[in-house]
Amino acid sequence: MDDAPGPLHPTDDDAGRAADLAVAFVPGVMPGKWFFRWRDRNRGRVLAERPLETDAWREELEAGRAHACFVRLPAHPRAGADDLATLRRQFRAVELYAEQQVVVLPREHELTLLDEVPVAELVDEVLLQEPATLPERERLRSPEAAAADAPLPPIRHARDAIELVAAGLGLVVVPMSVARLHHRKDLVHRVVPDAATVPVLLVWPQDLPEEQEELVQDFVGVVRGRGLNSSRGAGTAPAREDGTAAGGKGRTTAPSRGAARVPRGPARGAGGRAGGARGGARGGRRSGGRGRR
Repeated sequence: MDDAPGPLHPTDDDAGRAADLAVAFVPGVMPGKWFFRWRDRNRGRVLAERPLETDAWREELEAGRAHACFVRLPAHPRAGADDLATLRRQFRAVELYAEQQVVVLPREHELTLLDEVPVAELVDEVLLQEPATLPERERLRSPEAAAADAPLPPIRHARDAIELVAAGLGLVVVPMSVARLHHRKDLVHRVVPDAATVPVLLVWPQDLPEEQEELVQDFVGVVRGRGLNSSRGAGTAPAREDGTAAGGKGRTTAPSRGAARVPRGPARGAGGRAGGARGGARGGRRSGGRGRR
């Protein structure tokens, strides 16, 4: 007789308990404080955490392994392909915060002398990413320079690119939380102040069963900072994408933060700006040659 335990249900937690709510999150996002608060408010309920190793969050939701997922949109989404409006045709989505991008550098690189590295400083550097991911840089380059770029080495994930940075093959620009996730002693990162920010959202299917939909709405309230009395119980009015609660007057978020589905301001995320004075102006350049490798 085989006594080995059977496979877990897609939404079971690590202990094998059936989860009332399963929430996934892409690499770098740190939702632990929200998980703690939701559990504290929903004692007796089981929340399963689903950390993802890649950005393949759609498969996680479509397979039913998670009821909701923290995701990133591209800093420069393509209209009709991966922008927020297109996403909302398939999923429900709440914008949470915008994450700054940073450039990952070898510790001995000359650009580490700057507190921040503006895009103009990256024009002559080798970047280990597709040019379309940082169009701010491409606008400053000549067609001849762009045509002279060497083919990129095989790169599956941000972790691969960061390992290549450590090997001295170039630099890479990624969201700040991703750089922190893959931190190495031989690398540092600097904020790129004039690069577009990366939106972080909570996304879930449009066709969840009523019970799961209510639990997700409750979790949205926790993430957005709603008070205890307004964020739990079956009578909670569902959040809408225009920033109000259904059937009532709600507070809309500032336009710069994007449309929200619940009436509170956005929670702080991992992508806040690093402290220190901005050092990316041209006047902050070092004396002497660039010493490129």
